[in-house]
Amino acid sequence: MAKQIKFITRADDAGSSHSANMAIAKVIRAGTIKNVSVMAPGAFVDEAAQMMKACRQVCFGMHATLNAEWDRVKWGPVSALPPGSGLTDENGMFLPDPKRFAETKPPLELIMKEYDAQLDRLCRAGFDIKYIDSHMFPEQSIDGLDEAVEEWAKRRGLLDHMYYYALPPGWEVLLKDMKKLPGFLRSIEAGQYFIVGHPAFDSDEMRMTGNAWVSGEKVAKDRNLEARLYGNRMTKYLLRAVGIRPLRYDEAEPGKRLRVAEVMQLLNQNETR
Repeated sequence: MAKQIKFITRADDAGSSHSANMAIAKVIRAGTIKNVSVMAPGAFVDEAAQMMKACRQVCFGMHATLNAEWDRVKWGPVSALPPGSGLTDENGMFLPDPKRFAETKPPLELIMKEYDAQLDRLCRAGFDIKYIDSHMFPEQSIDGLDEAVEEWAKRRGLLDHMYYYALPPGWEVLLKDMKKLPGFLRSIEAGQYFIVGHPAFDSDEMRMTGNAWVSGEKVAKDRNLEARLYGNRMTKYLLRAVGIRPLRYDEAEPGKRLRVAEVMQLLNQNETR
């Protein structure tokens, strides 16, 4: 009897750039990615809606965004935040690192107001939003945000991504050597897993990203590699050949809700294998 293996497959950062939108549209057509997380503050969110909102084969989510990590590419809040909110810099743009929130201490009520505005923005654009996930996990640095988001998701009728984390060990090595993909897939034990990527084409636009920790050239190269991996129809056929079914969030079985510290531990373990 074949192993029963399911992958919740997600592409993040739709709406953040034209290069990301083009790549994500391609991986949707290829059939491997079944969930797409959209950034409401992104400058290209309306373009993303025009390109993707009619794609019924995928489940769309809100990529809840409170920071803008790149030095030369910025975005800001959807809601009208008061001065001194703790969420923005002197130019009204989001802070680069969510760890800064431990110092600025933004009030939870302002964050949830911003999340309401982000969800409403995506719905007005035409997206059928089914779930919420977190951009760079500001919950690490804001006391009570994890619990507040859990309650907010229930109130807004959204699936909470924190019920679905189960990472297949070693997935990140494929971004260095895709030739290892067949052997890796055959080694996976039965179960339901989650994988996430950030597909984008290597372009001048993507090379404008980057910060003190990673260059724009490396961001563009790595994300283009993900676009190739998820956008290759052979990846879908290979998954099928070894009995792996790509899964939407609204088709998946929720597990125990993990807290952000547990998810970060899983992510760190996966990166160091």
